[in-house]
Amino acid sequence: MGAPSTGWRTLAAFFGIAVGVAVLFALVALVALQPRDGLAWVQVPDLAADLRVDSGLQTKPLKNTVVAAVLLDQGLDGTTASGLAVPPALANAPQPATVALNLSPTARPVTTPDPNAPPAATPDPGIAPTPTPAPTPAPTPDPGITPTPTPAPSATPGPSPTPAPTPAPTPTPTPTPTPTPTPTPTPTPTPSPTPAPRFAITWANELLTKSKAGNGNNAGHCNQVTIQASGSFTTNGVGGTVSYQWVRVDSQGDRTIGASGTVSIAAGDRSLHTVRSDTFTPAHSGSDQLVFLSPAYSVPAQSWNCVG
Repeated sequence: MGAPSTGWRTLAAFFGIAVGVAVLFALVALVALQPRDGLAWVQVPDLAADLRVDSGLQTKPLKNTVVAAVLLDQGLDGTTASGLAVPPALANAPQPATVALNLSPTARPVTTPDPNAPPAATPDPGIAPTPTPAPTPAPTPDPGITPTPTPAPSATPGPSPTPAPTPAPTPTPTPTPTPTPTPTPTPTPTPSPTPAPRFAITWANELLTKSKAGNGNNAGHCNQVTIQASGSFTTNGVGGTVSYQWVRVDSQGDRTIGASGTVSIAAGDRSLHTVRSDTFTPAHSGSDQLVFLSPAYSVPAQSWNCVG
């Protein structure tokens, strides 16, 4: 029993909503169709009698400025309004001033006819115009009379032209001789001085000898041995002083300076010269070397062996 009553209520609510929507649309249409800003729907009267237009057409009245412009154009074209009826109030309205434009040298100013002026006089077709008299022809000369020719004036000879004087020849200028340029002397280069050769040792040598002083069980011991080292050298002949020394180094690393001295060499002397011998009794095995201090030169060391 509850289901049918619910369906009727739903259907009634649907129809109520539809009616409300229809009423709302009607109100909106009425509001939209109300006139705004002084505008309204009007019925245009028949203007065929005034504007010479079809009575079935509905138009609005023309403005005074439009009618005045049409009258001005027709006045410039020289025509009359044949299809437009203008009310007397508009016909007598003041026309705008006409301005003549000088568009070309042959152009004439255009004036607007005054609508209140009387019409121009029309010529009467019954009155004939007065003919213009023909011009009098010029007299024809008589062919039997020959005119006397007028003698031509004789030309008077003019004076003989004076010959132009011969111009004096212009002397040719003597060309200025071009001076021969003097060649610039090439400077003779100054020869570079040859450096003098330096004093130097060209060769050196040393000789080491060991002599035995004991015998038996003491033979070969260092304290029984005498070492003698001698040496010699040559120079390049420049001349100078040679200084030297003997340098001993034993097996223990001890360094000892032995005999030393100097030797004076004359210029041009290239002969063999000897140095002082270095003679000593060693304490250990070692070597002895001849060292030249000036000019610098070294000779390979010579060694000896003994029982220390």
